[in-house]
Amino acid sequence: MDKGSLLIRGGTVITATGRSEADVLMRNGLIEAVGPDIGDGFGAVDRIIDATGHWVMPGGIDTHTHLAHPIGRLGVMTADDFYTGTVAGAFGGVTTIVDFGLQEQGGTLDAAREHRLGVIDPDAVIDFGFHLIVTDVNEEVLAEMGDLIRSGFPSFKVYMTYGDKKIGDDDLILLLEMAGEHGGLIYAHCENDCAVTHLIERHLAEGKTGPAYHATSRPPAVEAEATNRAIMLAELAGAPICIAHVTSSGAAQHVADARARGVTVVAETCPQYLVLDSSVYDLGAGCEVAKFVCSPPMREQSHVAALWEALADGSIQQVSSDHAPFRFEGQKTGGCDNFTQIPNGLPGIETRLPIVFTEGVVSGRLTPERFVELTATAPARIFGLTSKGRIEPGADADVIVVDPEREVDITASVLHSDVDYSPYEGMTLNGFPTWTISRGEVIVDEGALTAKRGRGQLVDRAPIDPVTFL
Repeated sequence: MDKGSLLIRGGTVITATGRSEADVLMRNGLIEAVGPDIGDGFGAVDRIIDATGHWVMPGGIDTHTHLAHPIGRLGVMTADDFYTGTVAGAFGGVTTIVDFGLQEQGGTLDAAREHRLGVIDPDAVIDFGFHLIVTDVNEEVLAEMGDLIRSGFPSFKVYMTYGDKKIGDDDLILLLEMAGEHGGLIYAHCENDCAVTHLIERHLAEGKTGPAYHATSRPPAVEAEATNRAIMLAELAGAPICIAHVTSSGAAQHVADARARGVTVVAETCPQYLVLDSSVYDLGAGCEVAKFVCSPPMREQSHVAALWEALADGSIQQVSSDHAPFRFEGQKTGGCDNFTQIPNGLPGIETRLPIVFTEGVVSGRLTPERFVELTATAPARIFGLTSKGRIEPGADADVIVVDPEREVDITASVLHSDVDYSPYEGMTLNGFPTWTISRGEVIVDEGALTAKRGRGQLVDRAPIDPVTFL
């Protein structure tokens, strides 16, 4: 456990349930006290931060990142490893991530867990967990799930498309039943694989091979259909489900309708779907469009508006980054003449909180409390991070201190991901932290990294309680 003590004095504490002028005392990695004018009654402290004019909020929790993640069919790896990626996260106010561990075909989930721990542990500067990606469902894998859930790995990612990662409906319902029985959660990438495959093949046959055609090969209907199907299977299995990266009004409506009838379904969206739209796929932009190739792709403005409405009314419960960083030169450019060869994904771990803060809180779409709920408290609750996402005595001392008036002009050069572009170039964002604090340790100190490589710790996650979903 971390040693030392820290007092944040004079700020406005924002939680998911309210705000107050209060001090926050941290000791030995935990929050010890929260209240006005904390003084000598709690003993001496090692450091005092004057947070006058700042908002004090729980550290961001990003439950959808892809660091040191291989794309086997293309022979490429995401540009960020667990050092550069978590450093970037820390500068953006992220204090915990939940990444992924990939099951190899023919391999076990336990082997995937042990391999991924060995990759992450030496590098991460913030705390971490990971979902296990299930690609090969068999009796041995199903038998493993109960012990994995009980040992702190309660969530399992599934892809309803994507080649060798894809699982079919027959296996999905088995996974849902097993997860539901033992307190686990299936986390689903929802696109109709048959439709996507058909559309890709038709595009290529018609000579529509440039990066812009990625988007038209994955229209909103393929996401909405698969989302509804996944939810219906979860309902049949009596199991909770989380829908990854909702991008369209149809998918969001399926989630809202299911929740209204009592289905234990939650969903996330991502910043790129809140501030970018389908205009990034302008045919006239040539290979530059490859920078914006991700799955699902960005949608028309009507879908963007629908997502903001779903965040405000509670139909979508969290915002994660889906940080899948690939360099434009040498990685994305490999698919300039064939969009199927472009590695899918955008960088965004560092800009997630500032985008939601700027376009949500500053613009008036979200209250500060709802911002905290979407970026910290709900992700912790959904994915079993019981010690995270709150500012209250006994919780982990993961805190960000933000000057809400400070603005940053976004270019790739001001960010810390190991990528040569940002999809948000030219935007001016509020919400970057002045101080990022992980387990009571200041890891970003007024623009300077003070964290040691490998200081991050594996978070012990609890089995999932679906009662908290609705």
